[in-house]
Amino acid sequence: MAEEEHHDEMKKLFSSYIGLSFSVFLALLPNKLREHSLRAFRAEEELRQIKSRRQEDYKANARVAEIFASHRNSWRDEEKRLLRRIDAASEEIDRLRGIVEDSKARVEELEREVVERDDMIGFISRRFQEEGLGGCGSRERYGGNQYNNSNSGGGGGGGGGEWFHKEEDEMVGTTADSRKVDVIYQQHHSNAFDSEFIASSGSKFWAEKASLCQDVQYESLESMYNTKQFVARRESPWKVDGDSAGVSSKLKLLEQELLNLEKISKDVPSKVSSSIKKQAKRFQSLSEKIDDLCRRIQASDPCEPSLGSEFRTQTQTEFLLEAFRLQQGASETGQKLMALHTEVGKTHYRDELRGETTLTTRRSLDSIRNNFRELQRNLEIWLARIIGDLEGILARDGASRVREYYISRYPFVQ
Repeated sequence: MAEEEHHDEMKKLFSSYIGLSFSVFLALLPNKLREHSLRAFRAEEELRQIKSRRQEDYKANARVAEIFASHRNSWRDEEKRLLRRIDAASEEIDRLRGIVEDSKARVEELEREVVERDDMIGFISRRFQEEGLGGCGSRERYGGNQYNNSNSGGGGGGGGGEWFHKEEDEMVGTTADSRKVDVIYQQHHSNAFDSEFIASSGSKFWAEKASLCQDVQYESLESMYNTKQFVARRESPWKVDGDSAGVSSKLKLLEQELLNLEKISKDVPSKVSSSIKKQAKRFQSLSEKIDDLCRRIQASDPCEPSLGSEFRTQTQTEFLLEAFRLQQGASETGQKLMALHTEVGKTHYRDELRGETTLTTRRSLDSIRNNFRELQRNLEIWLARIIGDLEGILARDGASRVREYYISRYPFVQ
């Protein structure tokens, strides 16, 4: 009995223990559920944040890839554009090289023609002097039977027919003109040619090398010789002012272009604008010096026959030396102009690459460049004409009158 009672008590105690443990578990269960729920919520929030971050990162990566792709396309386009410009520049370089080679060949050809014409002038001058165009005594030793019989009383002036036939056959290839010339030599005993003879024959003499001195008209010299100085048909260049030479109008137009450039000078660097203004001042100064030289030459009247030969020669030599100095200055101005063109071209190319050059600025710079070129050309031609006529006046007082006409009518532009 005692064992059964003890066994029952143990069952009751065990049942009480289990019930108490279950009660405690049930009492603690809500707190644990709340804690687990909070943890689950936090885990869900973290997952949501991670997903949003991944989406933002994906969008950012997509934007970066898009930007890089656009940059890569722009780089490719720029590379293609630069390659095209390089090809165009190479073609332009080849074209300019061809032009330079053609120009060199043309210069060499012109130099050969100049040498040949100078030789021809010297040959004619020596022949005229040696064969006695100033007096007919020396021509008697070349006399032929054709004219000696008919002109024995003409003061020894009829012995030039055979000689002139020979010279005409060598230089021109005609004999009809030689008879006319010989008749004139029989009538006039001088070595001077009037302006009508030179003006009518000079242009044909230099027109073609294969047809020199053909169809030349000769006139009497009695009224011209020793009474009047030779003057070229055209207006003397020192009687031409800056307006007539086209320099003043170009300078005024250049001033307007510079004013327009100052208005839009935001696109033009200050260094380039200053260089352009300096070049314009150089042209202005050179034009004033040439104008002053023309006034002084015109005041001295180089064609006045009453002036002494030595005084006239000395004065014209001084004027010629000054004209050569001005020509050297014009050459230096042209070199500075080329340097300015190079500088402006480099600046314009850089601005084009950066896209900073406007159409108005480009047009203004092109107009100024063209005006500079026209000014340089007009000044060089003006100086070359002055030098040519001064050399012609000095040569007229010497032995060669044909060379005087050649230089005066066809001045070389250096």
